[in-house]
Amino acid sequence: MLVFSRLALFRGGLPGRRAASAHRAQPVCGRAALSSAPRHSRIFPALFGMFAPFLHAAVPADAEPAAPPRTAAVEAAPPSPVTPPVRRTWVFAADGVTFDARFPSARLDECRRTAPDTFAITITPENTPINPSPWFAFTVRAESAKTVIVDLKCVGGSLRYRPKISVDGRSWISLPEEAFRLGENKHEGRLQLEVGPEPLWVAAQEIIGVEHLEAWMRALERLPFVTRAEIGRSVQGRPLHKIEIGAATADAFLVVIGRQHPPETTGTAALLGFVETLAGDTPLARDFRQHFRTLVVPLLNPDGVEHGHWRHNVGGVDLNRDWGPFRQPETRAVRDEILALRDRGRIYFFLDFHSTFFDVFYTRTDAEPTQPPLFVRDWVAALHARFPDYPVKRSASPNSTSATSLGWMHRTFGVPAVTYEIGDHTDRARLRLIATGAAEETMTLLLQARAAAPAPSVPAASPQN
Repeated sequence: MLVFSRLALFRGGLPGRRAASAHRAQPVCGRAALSSAPRHSRIFPALFGMFAPFLHAAVPADAEPAAPPRTAAVEAAPPSPVTPPVRRTWVFAADGVTFDARFPSARLDECRRTAPDTFAITITPENTPINPSPWFAFTVRAESAKTVIVDLKCVGGSLRYRPKISVDGRSWISLPEEAFRLGENKHEGRLQLEVGPEPLWVAAQEIIGVEHLEAWMRALERLPFVTRAEIGRSVQGRPLHKIEIGAATADAFLVVIGRQHPPETTGTAALLGFVETLAGDTPLARDFRQHFRTLVVPLLNPDGVEHGHWRHNVGGVDLNRDWGPFRQPETRAVRDEILALRDRGRIYFFLDFHSTFFDVFYTRTDAEPTQPPLFVRDWVAALHARFPDYPVKRSASPNSTSATSLGWMHRTFGVPAVTYEIGDHTDRARLRLIATGAAEETMTLLLQARAAAPAPSVPAASPQN
């Protein structure tokens, strides 16, 4: 059975195929989320005007495949050179069918005709070794309405995502079983597509591209308590932006980052909902912003997102294994920005948004001391209490030398930290609802922790002469 939900999108026209490709699916939102989330209309006139249109995105209700093992060999082996993405069209005149991969986030490496109206396409990773999250995105059109068969083959990994289709690159529907069959070896699948003169978009997940995230930040920047700034550049020179939310005088910090891995768009959707709640027009959010300033870097890997990578940056590196070596400019820029907070106050909590096969929060164990103490335990318990029908999964492991953002934050600052993972197939309305609730519980608990923190010591006054 399919569960239909809605994603809040950016409003915008489609001036042409290549220009249209930049307009992608944006923050996830649903009826349930909207009915229970704070109303921001007074303080978000520009931002919410952009999110007015909605789309239906169908996802399998029971899809939760087992996650592949993350082998030490993959993490330790040196990366091979990155192969640039294929940006071209494939025209099959005999069938009047055209495939196109000339847009941001596209991924289609090979395409050939195997029979009338039947085509074989291949997707390959940007380099190896790699923990595979095979990404694909392309458009297909025909001179007249017809059914085409596409045999999709993944080299170097199993097909993790159920394909989604769109007619505008913004509103997405997950292909049902009648239109997509996964092969027995799970490296291959067959798509049955109804196509015509209007391009049909096909992608592994809803596309949330670089331009969309930049527009989201620019909209937030219009709020009086939000600033935006460039903190560095990617390997290919794309800007890395941060936003900060809250009073300039606040000396307590929450740090939020995301999109280290390009295909993980459900994690991005959760981040957007979480951050918008912090910027909301509620008594809780206003109180929080007076006492806390939130540093947000929503897009650490713009090159990988732009090129349709499976996992790595253009340097061929998994950025969430570079928080220690810091060999990549993206992680160095974010590291320096976080370290600079030491001169401005105290970090209380860190969140890194990702996607995986199911919803799970990766943390350190409660036995490891943090400041505030036992904050993650209380945060997870608050989510349990708030959403009793939501199975909050927590995977806690002791501190280690692993070069992840979670490990580095805990080792460097001793603060509670969570890798916030959202399932690939999590219902999009539920995703938004949980993100909103998580943000509200975060604000509540952080305000309590700050109130309970010892006041900073004040040096004794010098004797007057």
